[in-house]
Amino acid sequence: MKTIYTVFLLLLLLSCTSSSEKLAWEIANNSQTNKKELTRFLEHYKTNKDKDKYKAACFLIENMPNKYSINGKEQKIYDIDIVKADSLIKSLEHSFFLKEKSPYLKNYTFEQFCEYILPYRVADESLQYYWKWDCSRKFEKQCTNDIIQTAQNINAQIKIELSPEFYKDTLKSYSSIIKTGYGKCDDRTALVTMALRSVGIPAAFEFVPYWGSNNNGHSFVSIILPDNKIYPLQNTDKQANGDYYLSRKTPKIYRKMYSIQDLAKHIDNIPELFRHNDLLDVTKLHNIGSCDVTVSTNINKEKENFLSVFSPKRWVPVAFSSSQTFHHIGTGNIYNVDRNKEAIDLGDGIVYLPTHWVNEEAIPIGSPIIVSEDSVREIKPDTKHLERVVCKRKFPLNMRIVDFSKLMIMGVFEGANKADFSDATELYKITKTPESKMQKIEISAEKAYRYIRYRKPKGTFSIAEFCLYQSDEKLLPFHPIACDAIYEDSTMLNIFDGQPLTYYQVSGGIDLWVGVDLYKPVKISKIGFAPRNDDNAIVSTDTYELFYWQDQWISLGRKRPIGDSVVYDNVPQKALLWLRNLTKGREERPFTYENAGSRSVFSCLWEQPPLEFCEINGLEAHPGTAVAAKYLCLEVKADQYARALG
Repeated sequence: MKTIYTVFLLLLLLSCTSSSEKLAWEIANNSQTNKKELTRFLEHYKTNKDKDKYKAACFLIENMPNKYSINGKEQKIYDIDIVKADSLIKSLEHSFFLKEKSPYLKNYTFEQFCEYILPYRVADESLQYYWKWDCSRKFEKQCTNDIIQTAQNINAQIKIELSPEFYKDTLKSYSSIIKTGYGKCDDRTALVTMALRSVGIPAAFEFVPYWGSNNNGHSFVSIILPDNKIYPLQNTDKQANGDYYLSRKTPKIYRKMYSIQDLAKHIDNIPELFRHNDLLDVTKLHNIGSCDVTVSTNINKEKENFLSVFSPKRWVPVAFSSSQTFHHIGTGNIYNVDRNKEAIDLGDGIVYLPTHWVNEEAIPIGSPIIVSEDSVREIKPDTKHLERVVCKRKFPLNMRIVDFSKLMIMGVFEGANKADFSDATELYKITKTPESKMQKIEISAEKAYRYIRYRKPKGTFSIAEFCLYQSDEKLLPFHPIACDAIYEDSTMLNIFDGQPLTYYQVSGGIDLWVGVDLYKPVKISKIGFAPRNDDNAIVSTDTYELFYWQDQWISLGRKRPIGDSVVYDNVPQKALLWLRNLTKGREERPFTYENAGSRSVFSCLWEQPPLEFCEINGLEAHPGTAVAAKYLCLEVKADQYARALG
């Protein structure tokens, strides 16, 4: 099948003089496995003498060789080998019914109709033709005279529970998505695209292959307007403009097309992303910054070139070029969105690595570059000049995580000796946003208490961890207790399990509390607690390893933290760095720092140093340097660091 597929695809790409009709019939007649069904489909519309339907049928067949779905054994099943004429006919007829009856399609061209309404599939989901009429029946009540309003109505009706546990799964079938109601972004995007097309709204499956500031990628739906402009939909059931789904740094945005594209010619040694010639680069259509980038390295021009972004496992190709110039490369900017919306003090730009693709691996062909709105900058380590680096986190502090911490503001820890807390005494009140990690609060009270609780009088009740310490730092044994509204909820025990990533959260509005029974009155030395968090702060019991990039990742050694930070001396200046947690976790990003002579530049801080500190020590606060992904990393000389902490 692979040889036949390759021959057909080359025919499609190279036969400039062949008509759509000729190509379609060549493909059908040369099929060794499915000639009967393919030719019967074409013959049906040729004999009916409906020129538009025949043209549409030829369009489907001539672009079919690169379409496939993946079975349970991770094998590709190509449509050209299995499609049935009757199913294709029924699907085509329904599309033309929409073309005649839908009020939305009057201003669209025939070519737009063929691309965004006619196809029997959306992406590489399992082949099920009936979604067209089934979706039409399910969502026809959401239709209005306004195409945008209708799309928003349908989007709001589609309730899919998204979960990271499905990230590695292949795209689910239509029936599976409908039946289970859960999946990943791709599953929801496919379903929304199907639903919109089923009522005559041209829609496209669009996606970010991999974020420039986070692990994994993303997908979403764009409505295609008559002038080929787009209206993106948020990948949620909330009715909102889709520009806001791009809340992270975006290197590239592609659209899944039915018609064969010429983004990358079919070459065996090419990343999977570009192998099937079904991608249209739509980066420039979206509300993000982009620019053309010329890579100034000695590139073998006979090979295809790629720009790759960082992942903890390997560099991931996201952009293709047959020359040294790459077009429409994301700069990390999101227009009309607060720069701090994604993460606290995240630096400018996105880091890319120029690569070739050899034996299914991205092989570097130059130094990493940071592409920002204003510049393209190479990152080369200065191994002759070394610096101390103190790291407080291994991943940017996402604003979503900060918002979880804010939910604990005005929460109160109370001590009592009566089980009903009628004699409660306030021990500590959270008056500002707590840190997104486990923290200890010293208690000055001399009185001993049997019962200690955390209470949130109003608002959302949210907490990840709660424990108590004696003066010798030993944890106190206890029996969990809670108010009646919480007590019977077994997930409440997440608060006491010692696991930072588990939590208990419930909508508030009433006075809620959880606590402990210490069995007898005890003097408390410290209260330990953690908001709902990402567990990316430095943990004293974990082992870390710092790397810098010089043609490959070079280790600077493994270390245990000192307190809540991990410290490395003799780190090359101006290097791209990567801190790994060898004990647990998967969220990690590269970062940079700079030192100009005797002055350190704060290029990767979560928090700015106090202005007076900068003035006293001759330091410059400079968050605006082009940094790919910055996290809590205080870069100052040893004596300055001592003063900073002191």
